[in-house]
Amino acid sequence: MDALKPEHLMHGHRRRTLMAVLSILLLAGIACNSTALPLPLPALADSGLLGSPGITPTPFYPLAPSLTPATTATLIAPTPTGTPTNPWGAFAGPIEASAIEIPPPMPAFNLPQGAEVILLLGSDARPGESMGRNDTIMIAVVDRNSGTLTLISVPRDLYVYIPGWRVDRVNTAEIRGGLPTLYDTLEYNFGLRPTHVALGSFTGFMQGVDLLGGIDVQVGGYMSDECGGNYRTYTSGTYHMDGFEALCYVRVRKASSDFDRLRRQQEVIIALFQRIVSLDGLTRLPELYAQFSSLVQTDLALNDVLGLLPVGTAIATDPSRVRRFSIDSTMATGWRVPVSGASVLLPNRDAIQAMLETALPK
Repeated sequence: MDALKPEHLMHGHRRRTLMAVLSILLLAGIACNSTALPLPLPALADSGLLGSPGITPTPFYPLAPSLTPATTATLIAPTPTGTPTNPWGAFAGPIEASAIEIPPPMPAFNLPQGAEVILLLGSDARPGESMGRNDTIMIAVVDRNSGTLTLISVPRDLYVYIPGWRVDRVNTAEIRGGLPTLYDTLEYNFGLRPTHVALGSFTGFMQGVDLLGGIDVQVGGYMSDECGGNYRTYTSGTYHMDGFEALCYVRVRKASSDFDRLRRQQEVIIALFQRIVSLDGLTRLPELYAQFSSLVQTDLALNDVLGLLPVGTAIATDPSRVRRFSIDSTMATGWRVPVSGASVLLPNRDAIQAMLETALPK
């Protein structure tokens, strides 16, 4: 693997790699509890990529609101019906009309003490753009009591109420009002409010995978699609992927769907986790954290990562502790918004709530 220089890693968007961060957070336990061994990647060690103690990670701050997305729908006025009280509870009411009736907020889930809700986001921002829509939205619930990780993937086109605005795609919430609005949107529609967040971009994702020497992805279904001028076909089995191929694998959907893409994104998360586990010489957690912090924008401090040590260790010895869920075709229906013509997914709230009740730790 060619050594990458620190200035190369720092170049690019402020919103860095999405999927490597989860693996690093959970593998903190492996890094700290392993026997001290020489690093198995000389190029990584010799290049100075591991940095030195005292390196300050990329600071996190809520992103500022941006311009309102162009998609509009003005068929149904945002007037509450059927109840004399505020149907939106503690959340802000709409300021624009919506194409469907606005549902009430979903009841909040009471998670056990010690559970963390980490929001993983992937941006579709291109070079020169300071912000893009959320190409990937994944909720990771880390339960210290049971030593489990629950992944819940949300389709980017899910048509939900965005508090203080209207019903629109969930991936427009952040660009409408920053992370606070996205947090409100997830809490309103799923009863879960993130405690931490990690944000990534296309470029950072590829750099993170290549920095690890590629990953071995356990493909769980058939896919054949074009990316980068080449057709790529996968059947059930294990495939070694570099950063570019891994990005293609998690993004393309010309010949599949957003639901299939959610499965592939989770497969890559698991592959990244397993790859770092295989590098059992990664014993210097502070240096490792400082290095990968340059590839991700997050509000997780080193002490937060250290707090996940027991879960990382438990998952490394028992992969069944990772539980995977997503909002699939049984929980959402394709629909085209009148007037705007936007293609969206209408949520089946009862089905989504039932899935969450099964998925979330008690």
